Amino acid sequence: MELISSLKYKYNNLDVLGQTIVWMLICFAFPFLINTFLFLFDINSFSIIDYFQVSPSLYELIYKPWSLITYGFFHADLWHLIGNMIILYFAGRVVLDLFGKEKFIKIFIIGLLCGSCTYLISYNIFPVFQGLKPPMIGASAGAIAVFVFLTSHMPSYTFRLIIFDVKIVYIALLIIIMDLIQIPVSNAGGHLAHLGGAAWGFYYNNQLKKGNDLGKWVINLLNYLKRFLKKKSKVRKVYKRDNFRKPSKEAVDQQKIDLILDKISKSGYDSLTKGEKETLFKAGEN
Repeated sequence: MELISSLKYKYNNLDVLGQTIVWMLICFAFPFLINTFLFLFDINSFSIIDYFQVSPSLYELIYKPWSLITYGFFHADLWHLIGNMIILYFAGRVVLDLFGKEKFIKIFIIGLLCGSCTYLISYNIFPVFQGLKPPMIGASAGAIAVFVFLTSHMPSYTFRLIIFDVKIVYIALLIIIMDLIQIPVSNAGGHLAHLGGAAWGFYYNNQLKKGNDLGKWVINLLNYLKRFLKKKSKVRKVYKRDNFRKPSKEAVDQQKIDLILDKISKSGYDSLTKGEKETLFKAGEN
């Protein structure tokens, strides 16, 4: 319990960027732990990721619409996770310092949404993808949205790469060009999603310059979910207190007296023990 309390305290003291990375780590490790549990108890394995990954199938989207965003918290392998966390951390740290928590959330979450929508639309309109329904996971679209947002706001900002400095604008252009040329090669859905996230980062920065702060609905939704979860938590606590409250001292004493009186009616006063007589005497004094 002390370890859990310590971890909870440390998590609550992280900023939103740190908390986002923690959730990515949890979502990466959890499916492996589930598979280990199923293996040890010889239970048919299943992938919990199936419930959170996004698919170009419109039928799947109907019964799991949350997948348009939740896909971004799961990753295919460790290098996939590390790559996205590096981009998100270095760009996100600057964005968080300059623009604050709410704008970071808007960029990242809507970046994920734009990435999944670009992927979804592309796989349903371009003939080359006809009949293909590959699922997608990974935070790349959200991470690149943050990176491109910072690039469009501060194109001369530099990152230190081992022994030399590189302007962020060159790194961003390289990422976008690599995504464009790799669409026909492999992981077309992932590269299309990257471009969708990049487009949102660029567009959002331009709108901010014009005084238009888009994406308020994301903050409203998150605040609603927080209030909802807190309300459910309070209801459970009240329920537990009301149903499992320890009886008061007065209630316990009255129960003892009732039992003693029943014993007297059945067996007479002389059948009482010394302690029972004292209890009855004290009750009479009150």
